[in-house]
Amino acid sequence: MENASKALIIAGAILISILIVGLGVIIYNNVSGIANQDTMSQQERAAHNSPFTAYFGNSIQGANVRALITSVNSNNQSANVNDEKIGNYIYLVDAENNPVTSSSIRTGRTYNVNLPENENYSDDDEAGDAYWKNGYIKTIVIQVNG
Repeated sequence: MENASKALIIAGAILISILIVGLGVIIYNNVSGIANQDTMSQQERAAHNSPFTAYFGNSIQGANVRALITSVNSNNQSANVNDEKIGNYIYLVDAENNPVTSSSIRTGRTYNVNLPENENYSDDDEAGDAYWKNGYIKTIVIQVNG
């Protein structure tokens, strides 16, 4: 009888330790899942922004600027169709914050293509800040070189 009660106590202790280990594994998976989500969103931002940042620089040929504008227009059409303008739309502006179109770009000239000087994050529906709050590019500034 005494051996049976000791066996029950040992079995209970093993059961409790298995539950504690299982709870630890669940907590670990949840915490690592949150860390992976942040890493994934950084990867998503980089994947979204990289087709546009490839055209950034101080002496970009007009033909390349037109290719950037075409790429941005395609992105913007997709954002409008999917009703995702906030967080996904990209504004193309000059130094005075006026819209830039492909027809205003001359192929024989060079351009400075960069983010605005204030690299702020916002979700207002207007050009000016460099990024949307989700980290996607919001405004690209295109200026004619001298």
